[in-house]
Amino acid sequence: EAVRARRQAERAEGVEDAAPDLQDLPADIAVLWRPPAAPRRGPRPGLTLEQIADAAIDLADGEGLDAVSMARLAESLGFTTMSLYRYVSSKDEVLMLMSDRAAGRPPAVGPDVGDWRARLELLLGLMQPVLAAHPWMSRTTSVLFAVGPNRLAWMEAMVAALDGLPLSEREKLEVTGALSSHQLEWARLVEANAARRRAVAEQDGGEQVDPNAVIGRLVTAQSHPAIARAVAAGVFDEPGDAPAEDELDLGTRLILDGLASLLAGRTH
Repeated sequence: EAVRARRQAERAEGVEDAAPDLQDLPADIAVLWRPPAAPRRGPRPGLTLEQIADAAIDLADGEGLDAVSMARLAESLGFTTMSLYRYVSSKDEVLMLMSDRAAGRPPAVGPDVGDWRARLELLLGLMQPVLAAHPWMSRTTSVLFAVGPNRLAWMEAMVAALDGLPLSEREKLEVTGALSSHQLEWARLVEANAARRRAVAEQDGGEQVDPNAVIGRLVTAQSHPAIARAVAAGVFDEPGDAPAEDELDLGTRLILDGLASLLAGRTH
């Protein structure tokens, strides 16, 4: 995909050096930009990096990130562990491939969608179901450093949504980073809360109990009046899960509100 995009760019611009510089990349980044291998002849075709990534994603989605090992991955693909090393040299490379593959490609988000906030809200809203479908993404740092074609496309879409605003290029990247980091942290908290509920249920005979519910039994109006008011309001009655698909969590909205306030101060 990267090679095809590069050639299209070169033809469109007529510039030979339009391709990204792929020299001397770290090995776990270089694998994300490796051109597709030629089909191998014989009774047993070779693997593609996409097949490896998809199999690893299936393992992580079904059994958790700890289930992803070179041995388990090779077994799921019907290959030996040694043969798998012909395609990827380490589990770190596999995690990079998984993170970029699972992210998918963002849609084209131009001015027709709306202003900067409408574009960012659309992109952030599309990230939520991806993180919900692949909760392991919030547990691995590979998602932060997997600068592959998909990850770079998301970064481009987010930064481009801020075009024309009174922000420096560094500020645009910092805004994008703050929003993306919060999305990951929120997904991590949701998954940790769900895992805790499952663990408590196993200990208590299968009944799922929200761990936050114990807070209501530990506080009183005298010892913790502010928290007691939240308990009385029913805040801890239901598990704190992810927001609805068409909603952004409060933290994300606060970041966007803060940016709107900053921009308002600079345009006056």
